Amino acid sequence: MKQILVIPARMKGKRLPGKPLISILGKPMLLRVWEQCKKVINKKDIFVATEDSIIEKFCLKSGINVINTGAAPTAIYRIGLFAKIIKATNYIVVNGDEPLANIKDLKKLVNYGKKYPNRVAIGEGPCSKYKYIDKTKAKVIVSKSGNVLYTSRLSLPYSEKNYTNYAKSAIWYYSFNKKELDHYIKNYNYVKTDKLEGLEINGMIECDIKVYAIKMIGDSWAVDTKKDLKIVEKILKAKKHS
Repeated sequence: MKQILVIPARMKGKRLPGKPLISILGKPMLLRVWEQCKKVINKKDIFVATEDSIIEKFCLKSGINVINTGAAPTAIYRIGLFAKIIKATNYIVVNGDEPLANIKDLKKLVNYGKKYPNRVAIGEGPCSKYKYIDKTKAKVIVSKSGNVLYTSRLSLPYSEKNYTNYAKSAIWYYSFNKKELDHYIKNYNYVKTDKLEGLEINGMIECDIKVYAIKMIGDSWAVDTKKDLKIVEKILKAKKHS
């Protein structure tokens, strides 16, 4: 079995342009993500997938494997393009905006991918009231059998009390296989919720691809905005002095 970990990254993010190379306490965010990932998988099996020459040059200078996939409309689409170049049984994906990626959660995902290499899966974690009402943070609805039904940046499921313990956060660590990635790319022009919500896993669900949820600790903090940068810096400073 060949398992590859991929970090998709691009400079043209809508909410925070250039974020992969934004410095967090003196270190580029993408480097922080890579350093977390290499704690759970050999660095020779970790790749950055990008369309930007500036990221490509940074990775080559930093000793990080990198593949320029060309332009892609979503991160999952980029992973599909990557899979056409680098062959593997299973692809573990951590977005390039996860500088606080939880090592235990990543290990759980890696082990899940080894056990179920043909499944598509994402993480599911606790959802605080802060995240529940924050439209930059994704929530997920999961069935009794562990299938992902839908994800949204809105308060999902809706509660008149402005919060519910039933709410779960979507943790953007993925496990993919090439067959489903190819299917997603082939049907991408037909998906709608993916493009409306800005949450690409909805596109896979809309393409009738079964997506599973893996229960995780979920204490990482994805960087989507400048506000997130301040939160991540505060967490890192607290860890340094704890």
